Formats: sequence, C-alpha cells, structure tokens
Amino acid sequence: MLRKTKTIGVGLIVMMAAVSVLSAHMALTKSMPEEGVVLRTPPEEIQLWFTQEPDPAVSRVALGGPSGDVEIGETRVTAEKSVVAAVPALGSGTYVVSWRTAGDDGHVQRGEFSFTVQAD
Repeated sequence: MLRKTKTIGVGLIVMMAAVSVLSAHMALTKSMPEEGVVLRTPPEEIQLWFTQEPDPAVSRVALGGPSGDVEIGETRVTAEKSVVAAVPALGSGTYVVSWRTAGDDGHVQRGEFSFTVQAD
C-alpha cells in the first residue's frame, strides 16, 4: 500500500512539473484586428497581446496581402504586454498577420491569422 501511495505521489509531482513547464511559454491572448474578422474600415495598426512581456529584440509582425507582402511600421513593444505596428491604407482583400516573439523563458513563439477588408 505504501509503495502504491509513493507511486501516485511521484506521478502527481511529475504531472505538476509538466504543467508548470507548459504554462511557462507565452501565448497570444488577443489581437486587433481579431482572427477571421471582416472589416468595412481597414485597421490603422495591428496589435497583439500576450500572457508575458514580449522581448523587443525578437518581436516581429509581418503582413501579407492579396498582392504580396505589405510594408508596415516598425514593431514596438508596449507596456500592455503587447506588440503593435502601424499599417498603411489597405484595399479590399484578405490579409495574413504573421508574428513571432519570446517571453520570460526565451523560447520563440510564432503564429499567424487572417482578416478580411471589404471596403465600400
């Protein structure tokens, strides 16, 4: 019985350590524009919020559009655990935001999402 209790205890410790390691990575919590949104008015900037303070040296945002890459403003880290970049006037079409950043643990995280502009 004691051996079974020790095995269960060790298993719980290993499981808690794994959860702790997995939760240490930063994650995207919100974006503006939101993933999949259809906008009538093009956004003036892209802003991404994370669970940890983004590393300015690693953080980048890129934008692809119907005609290829779109030149956007410099990626800046804000005090809100976010990164932001100015966007030029966009025409109608679907755009893909690609991002990369790193948090407290230094592991680089990447992601992408799309939004659509249907200007009048």
